[in-house]
Amino acid sequence: MSFGMLSAISFICIDAAMAARPLPAAALPAADAAAIVALQEEAAAPADLAAPPAEDVAPVATTAPEGEYIPAGEAYDGPLAFEDLSDEAVVDKLVDYVEGLDTLTGDFSQISPSGTVSTGKFYLRRPGFLRFEYEPPTPLLIVANGGMVYVRDEALETTDSYPVGKTPLKFLLSKKIDFDDAKVIGVDRGIDNAAVTFASEKEETEGEITLIVKAPEMTLARWIVRDIEQGITVVTLTNVKEGERLANRLFEIPDAGGGFLKN
Repeated sequence: MSFGMLSAISFICIDAAMAARPLPAAALPAADAAAIVALQEEAAAPADLAAPPAEDVAPVATTAPEGEYIPAGEAYDGPLAFEDLSDEAVVDKLVDYVEGLDTLTGDFSQISPSGTVSTGKFYLRRPGFLRFEYEPPTPLLIVANGGMVYVRDEALETTDSYPVGKTPLKFLLSKKIDFDDAKVIGVDRGIDNAAVTFASEKEETEGEITLIVKAPEMTLARWIVRDIEQGITVVTLTNVKEGERLANRLFEIPDAGGGFLKN
């Protein structure tokens, strides 16, 4: 896998240790759909973890916090977030932050496994509630409520549903992250962010999720899901606000006749 492309991107600049694990997508920028597709195609190929050739490096440059320019293809060797903390302490810090969240709102951009880019608004109310409103031309509305995820497709006029527990999103939506179930398979540090990757011990949960927070302020900035077929979905959050009151109507089941919650 071409891990050289990862070191040149300013958002995460993951440490070289990340190359030993199969979920390096945390380093990719939300706008770089082509890179996601390339990563998706390479996932099934044998990984060359030793020294990726220079020509495989994405033509992206980054700037260190002090303003030092780093040419594309050169790794950033400066200080990374939480370098003074152990991996266990970074996990504890991220878990405390996630479990302490009440509400988040903002905008999102999503890159699907096919490379399609979608945008919209999101509303998160923990535990258990999530709403993704997609902007045209994407005809989707996604709502998580009551332990279920509902996907409304306006073009097809259908609403499908499946249990949250079958997806690694449960680690974001559950009241507490259950470490009898959650298995930490990766901890990575970037210039100004950190990433923790979770998988489930339960067979019915499909895929892995990487939660990425800004550091040191601990604000959720991105999550990345890798499904059981190695498809990668990247969701990047912007204009994020914490603690706003969210009306219950936002989390009504799509096409269910409304009103099952009282404001």
